[in-house]
Amino acid sequence: FSRPQPAISHSLEKSQSSGLEIKCFSNSKYDCAPPMELAGVVEGGYLGLVAPHIHRIRSLVLSAPTTDGLLSVLGHAAPMLEELRLRFVHCVFVQPLDLFCGQAGRLKDVALENIPVRWDSEALVGLRSLRIKGKLDYSPTEGQVRRLLEANPGLEEMDIEDVTLTERFGDDAVGRDGGGQPDRVVMSNLQELRLTNLPFELVQAVLGNVEIPAIRHLKLKCLFRGQPASRLLGPSIKHLIPPLRQRSKGAHRAEMMLGKSSVRLEVHLPGQKPTIRMDLKNTVPISGFEWLAENLLLVERPPPVSAADTFQVSLKFWDNFDMAGGAFIPILDRLSAVKVKSLTIESACRHGEELIKYVGEAKEDSQWPLPHLMSLTVAGPAELAAHLSTALQRRTHGAPSEEAPTAPHPVMLEILNIESLRGVDRKVEKALAKCVSSSGTFIRQKRRSSNYWNGYDWEDLDDDNEDEDIYNTYGPLAMVSPYVW
Repeated sequence: FSRPQPAISHSLEKSQSSGLEIKCFSNSKYDCAPPMELAGVVEGGYLGLVAPHIHRIRSLVLSAPTTDGLLSVLGHAAPMLEELRLRFVHCVFVQPLDLFCGQAGRLKDVALENIPVRWDSEALVGLRSLRIKGKLDYSPTEGQVRRLLEANPGLEEMDIEDVTLTERFGDDAVGRDGGGQPDRVVMSNLQELRLTNLPFELVQAVLGNVEIPAIRHLKLKCLFRGQPASRLLGPSIKHLIPPLRQRSKGAHRAEMMLGKSSVRLEVHLPGQKPTIRMDLKNTVPISGFEWLAENLLLVERPPPVSAADTFQVSLKFWDNFDMAGGAFIPILDRLSAVKVKSLTIESACRHGEELIKYVGEAKEDSQWPLPHLMSLTVAGPAELAAHLSTALQRRTHGAPSEEAPTAPHPVMLEILNIESLRGVDRKVEKALAKCVSSSGTFIRQKRRSSNYWNGYDWEDLDDDNEDEDIYNTYGPLAMVSPYVW
């Protein structure tokens, strides 16, 4: 489309017996080319040239600021079309489109962004890959979601993002003739499923209607409007857990992150992107934490995610997660069995001392919590330092509680990071360094410059004697002093 319109028309007429691949990318209106001829005459839209040839287009890729002029192309049958990718910034359509009047029998790969289409269109049948993205006033109904799944059991990849719903979403829900839920659609070829920034009703409508025996990657980011994720999502996804665990067999690590109203889980196979990524938003974090842990990390029947000997779990508490009351403790007690090796408490967490105290006290059965913990990162106010020092000295050097005087000690830390723990004095810092393995790494807190703007005269960094004492006592312990700008 970099050529003048007459030349394009001539080329299209000469190639009447050939299939076409159309790729059109535009930054100004929908010209797909410079807006003027060399003579200074404004050119018309190029889609009008393409429309008469839609019957022989095999690949159609369009990207533009608006959908102006698009109906001249999408309003005709496309019997040869195999690939369709449409991306727009602004959409002028009020009603959803029935792509190509429902006549695109060879269509296999579809990607639509910011354009409303009927999810039950006859054009969206027998697809290999499907991607729908866009925050639009239009939303599908539950019945249309079901019919889309039924029409595409051979999908290999499905990606739905930023789709909103109206209050009439469930008006045409599909049920069995005798009532109850319909049979699930078996999608034997589906390997990648991504559902991102979606209300839980839409996620339920998708996950609750499919069986995915060969799934390799699941990415889920779901919005729950303050409701417990376990109650709303659990029944819809429970049947997908066994194939997810099967595909995750041999995983070497999992990461869990808890915020004020969110919880995220990622399970990684060696050298691959996450096989499972669940991000539950606007929900009760403890409820989601417990549900994810029970179903994906604490399953006793084979094949569990934690089957690999090297499997390890990383826990991160962040985004104003409130530890007051210790509601998370029963879940952490159970996670001790799957080798939690990394723990992070970010500065935005509230009542972080609850978790630190938990780590530093042996339980009633004389076992230490999180006995495989090897990496600990703590950020926050100065008062956490004293709790941290007490807890780690108990784990490292003894001082068991009266209830568990003979509790065996857990492994020593290999990494202790207090880089963002504020106000730690040198005496406490030295005590913390002694709680790290002799071959480990101690990352000390940041020290602000006494001459901040000039970037020199760093306070306390010339106190070589104390660092030398630590080094001499604990061999090759790595002391790291981060700078602050």
